[in-house]
Parts: sequence; structure tokens; C-alpha cells
Amino acid sequence: MQNCYNDDGNDVVYKDVVVIGNGPSGICLSYMLAGNWPYYTGEPHPSDEMLTARLHFSTRSGNEECCHAATDEEMRNGTSNRWQQQQTRTERCETKSQGRGLARSTRCKLECLSSGLEGRVGGRPLALLMDQLQHPCVDAGLDVPSLLTWKSLEQHPEHKVIDHVVLGKGQPGGAWQTMDPNVLTISLNRWMSLPDLEIREWEKFIESEQHRLANSTEDGPYQEKLNASKTPSRISVGTVAAYYKDYVRRKGLEQYFRCGTTVTSVRPVRVSNVDEVDNRYGWTVEGFENNTEKLFRYRCKRVVLATGTTDLSNRLGIPGEDSRPEWVTHDLNDLESRLDRLVDQHHDEELAGPVDPVLVIGSGLSAADAIIAARFRGIIPVLHAFRDSSTEWSKSKTERIHNKYDRLQGLPSSMYPEYHKVYEMMADGGTNYPLYKALKGYTLVGFGENRNDSMDVDEPRRRMVTLLAPDGQLKTFRVSVVAILIGYKPDLSYLEAGGIGLGKFPDKPIGGKSNPIEVDDFTYEVTKAPRAGLYALGPLVGDNFVRYILGGAFGILAHILNTSTT
Repeated sequence: MQNCYNDDGNDVVYKDVVVIGNGPSGICLSYMLAGNWPYYTGEPHPSDEMLTARLHFSTRSGNEECCHAATDEEMRNGTSNRWQQQQTRTERCETKSQGRGLARSTRCKLECLSSGLEGRVGGRPLALLMDQLQHPCVDAGLDVPSLLTWKSLEQHPEHKVIDHVVLGKGQPGGAWQTMDPNVLTISLNRWMSLPDLEIREWEKFIESEQHRLANSTEDGPYQEKLNASKTPSRISVGTVAAYYKDYVRRKGLEQYFRCGTTVTSVRPVRVSNVDEVDNRYGWTVEGFENNTEKLFRYRCKRVVLATGTTDLSNRLGIPGEDSRPEWVTHDLNDLESRLDRLVDQHHDEELAGPVDPVLVIGSGLSAADAIIAARFRGIIPVLHAFRDSSTEWSKSKTERIHNKYDRLQGLPSSMYPEYHKVYEMMADGGTNYPLYKALKGYTLVGFGENRNDSMDVDEPRRRMVTLLAPDGQLKTFRVSVVAILIGYKPDLSYLEAGGIGLGKFPDKPIGGKSNPIEVDDFTYEVTKAPRAGLYALGPLVGDNFVRYILGGAFGILAHILNTSTT
């Protein structure tokens, strides 16, 4: 470790920034802190002339004034044919200056550039701005090249590298490394990309490298395949996980990543009138290495929370939920392993009777994946209990399915046939679908085990569940496995009170959708932090798609550059 100081007998590492979380949010921010900054290419936005005008005005070489000062007529002129002439002149001088660099933008400029933008699911203005630049017209189904280009410290020596470290429990990619690799993403492949290396381009690199290794020949003939454009489509989680891990290597970020660590404490340092270093490095981050249990401590000027919101599974909070791990699970991957064992056991023992049903609790994507997994195996019945949404399910079948797809953030159902089928089954109730029974409005209230009438002590105990029906009656079902898949929550145990008090609702736990951490829309500073220097981005602040994390990372970079004194 470098820059070590002794603090009460413990080694302390001093950093400008400590990033907690090595998923796509942490990776994206690290890439920028390493001196890689975004530049506007100068190309017009295909569907937003006013955004094009604001971009040209605010990134005009030498223009440091606030772009709010521009008149409407100036903006409109920026979208006329004259802007093409200005573009040519700007390109000539771009090699002599930063030209269309965005990283040094003031807050005023960012507010101006972000004004009037709308996204599919709302979103913070800076997240929408960077998404419009990185993925122009993507929601309209167009595959338009990015309006951003990325330049490194080697290309522009005036770029500043921020001394930082990224801490994560596992390999780079965060939670993506622990998901089922065979499941398809909800987002299109392009949306999963990080700066300056689109995932489709990365896939072509991998194909090229594998081709060269397999054939030990020059890659000339294969170059045509590299130049071919892959169409936007969904992609496997395993591919995304491999991409994030390899991205860190290809972009030279490994020096900043400290994987296999657990953070146990993030707290502000008490202000000292004596120690000037303490005053500048106002945060302490402590934890340990997972393998060696060696403790570490960082003192830093700024802390960034980027741990995501899928660390812990939500619980129903009923008796017995956590005391029967042999047949009650909250994890989709664990459920799939149990389903495989059920199938193997059925075949090995040549059982004549049917397999006991799997009870799935929940109506989200994880619950849908569980139902798909069970039906894929062909012999496992499914009982599916989900919340009573009478305002939706009393409507026509077409309306019910449409409302469910609103929860898929407006993506077309034609791209998600497997989820469309599950929601169709939920609306149908299971009448026309063998091995599936919908328990709409049923609530799980208890677990139990008993033997059959023979009272044979060697007979395996039957696994029973009790559910409360909408009419108030208690009903008992025999099951093989119970999968409670009702969402996830972040693990913020390293913060005081688990982060309670930092969200929109100060008395409730932090949740990416229900109660995100409140941050400034343009700096991503935590507004309710005990002192300055605490930031958050990604799902913790409600930016739940990878495509939106670029805005948060960029906002943090711009704020650091505009406020750093050294």
C-alpha cells in the first residue's frame, strides 16, 4: 500500500476517493477517475434539435459562460444549416484545445444541457442527458452511434487522474457475477455497455481472439466479421458478467480495484483543529479481506456508495421462514439447484406419483424466472401465490397483460415472450396450463411438517404450507420447495443505522425503488449526509438500469474536478 500513515497503531491508506462497490457503477466511475473524460463528437442529435443547439453553444471552444445566457434565437440558429459550417471550423481547432470536452462543465451548463429532456421512466436530468448522448433515440428503436467519444490522459495531458480505490466483495461486475449466467437480460445488449467499449464490439474482439487461437492464423480474413454490426438484442447474464470483468482488464483499471473485501464501516471523521490532514480527509472506511480477514482502513476526502440494491433478499417475516433452509429459499439460483435435485430424485427412484409442487411467492421478474425454470423441467407442478391486484386483474385479459408490461418499463412484449407467457398464465389462473395453479391474493402464513397415516418413523416428513385465501379461509398445501422471491434490498450495514435517514423517507430503510438515497441531481452528493464528501449512484439512487449510471458517474467526476483544491 502506498501513502500509509499510522493512526492509533493501525496502518491507514490515504486516498482522494474510495468507491464502495465494484459493479458497473463502480467500474464506470473508476474509468473516469482514471483520467478518461467524455467529449461531444459534434454530430447532431437525430431527434432533438434544441439539445444539439445547446451542446454546440455550451461546448464552443473558449466559451465558459453559462449557456442559459443564450437566447432562443441563438439556440435555433445552432440547429440551422449554419451549425455545419461552425462544426468544420471547430474541428480544425479541436486538436489545439479541449474543444468539446464535457468534464469541466459547470453546474449551470449541465442544468442547461439537461433541461427539457424526458426518459422512459422519468429519471434524473443528468442521467437522461448522458443517456441521450450515449444512446441517441434508443427508445425509438434506432441504433444510432454514440455522440460521445472518450479521451485519455495520454491523449490530453491536462486530464486529471483522481487517486482512488474500488472495493468489492467479489470479482469486478458485482452482483452480475453471482446471477444465473443463462438468464437473458431485460435490457438490450447495447444498454449494458460501459464507456468506450460497447459490449457488441467487445463480443467481436472475443470472437476474433478465439478465432486466432483456434486457427493460429493472421486475422485478416476475420476482420470483415469484426466490422460487421451486431443487432441490438437481449444477452445472457453470463456474457455481461464476463464483459464487466474483462473491461476492467482491457481499460487498465486493475490497479484501482481491491476485490475480495468487505466494508464494515463508513463514518465521518471528527473535525480536528490541530491535524490539517484530518480536516482534508474527512471520511474513514474500514473493512477486512475476505480470505485473510486482514483489516484495512482508508482515510479519504470523498466516499462513493455504489453497492447496488440486490445484496439481501426481502423476507415475509413469518415464523419458520428462516428455520427451514432445507426446503425454503429466497434465492433463484438456489431454487434451480433444488429443482434439478427433485428431477434427479424422481428419475432415480422411479416414482410413480407426481412430484410435490413448488410454491413460488411473488409477482416480479425473479418469480417469473422461477416459474419458467420449473416448467422447463417438465414434471414439477407450480403453485404461484401473488399479491391481490384487484384493480388490474378485474379488467379484461388484454388490459391485465398490458398493465403487467408497464412494470417492464414499457419494453415491447414481443421481445419478452417468456415473461409474457407467465403473466398470461397469471391472468388465466392456470385453467389452461397444466402443472400451474395461480393463487391470486393468497398470503403465506405458516410452515409445517408431518408424517402420513402409517406413522412410520422412517417415512420422510411431508412439507406443508398454510395460506390465507382472499375469503379469509386457511388452506393447506403439500409442497416440495418454497421459493419466496419478493425482491431485494441493499446491505448498508456499514453506514450508521444502516443508512436510514438518507432517503426520501427518512424513517424507512433504503430501497432502490421505494426509498432511494436522496442526492443532488447534478453532483450526486448525498443531501442528508453528516458532512460533505459522501456520494451515491446507480440503483441506490433510483438509476436502476445500467444505461443510466453514466450520468451519476459523470456528475461525480465533474463535481470533483470543479471543487478540488489540489
